[in-house]
Amino acid sequence: MPAAAFFDLDKTLWDCVGEKVFAYHQLARGGISFKNFVKIISLQLRYDLHLINGTGNLKRKILRELFSGESIRPCVDIYEKLFEAKLSKAFYPGMLAQIEKHRQAGDKIVIVSATIDFIALKAGDYLKVDECHATFLETHGDQFSGEVRGPIPFGKAKAKIVQDYAQRNGIALDQCHAYGDHWQDRHMLEIVGYPVAINPDAKLKRHAKSRNWETRVFTSPKYHGLRHAKTSVQQIIGKNT
Repeated sequence: MPAAAFFDLDKTLWDCVGEKVFAYHQLARGGISFKNFVKIISLQLRYDLHLINGTGNLKRKILRELFSGESIRPCVDIYEKLFEAKLSKAFYPGMLAQIEKHRQAGDKIVIVSATIDFIALKAGDYLKVDECHATFLETHGDQFSGEVRGPIPFGKAKAKIVQDYAQRNGIALDQCHAYGDHWQDRHMLEIVGYPVAINPDAKLKRHAKSRNWETRVFTSPKYHGLRHAKTSVQQIIGKNT
């Protein structure tokens, strides 16, 4: 019977949050204002601290402010260079090995992440996944409209994407694996036969223990994208103060 392995991206497949690394990089090069940078980081901080139950409406608002009327190609080109130079080195080696193990077993490899599409899709291409679900930015011609197309893969919406994928492809979820790091990933983890918590936050760690789920802890790869980005920004801010 066919099976699939579903992976969250940020802090699950790689040791960073792609949108934060991109935001630090853009701030350092003058690509975004400090005001918009703070909005991005604040959203992620509230998510990390479980201060919001969902990122949907707030994330849509921030993306609208950041991307409305922005040209697509420059954003994508900048990110692709950042990925090739740095983020491609941020994947956990153990997770790369796990993907290959699933591939050898004939499982479909699927990323389900709330990160924006050009970040998630680049990671998906690099990993040669079968399908990638992300926050897709709507486009008009060669510009972003600022709106989001479809659901943001977060919380219960992430689980719904997994269920729909399984139904569409004739896959039994009790034969599938899912990997996530955050409390909100529990919705996806609960519907598969083999849930795995990767470097889980405190709430997911307790939940995984109560459910007797497998838990894995990986150390950071030699390259840590966010640390490098923070250092670059601090150096630039230091020069301007």
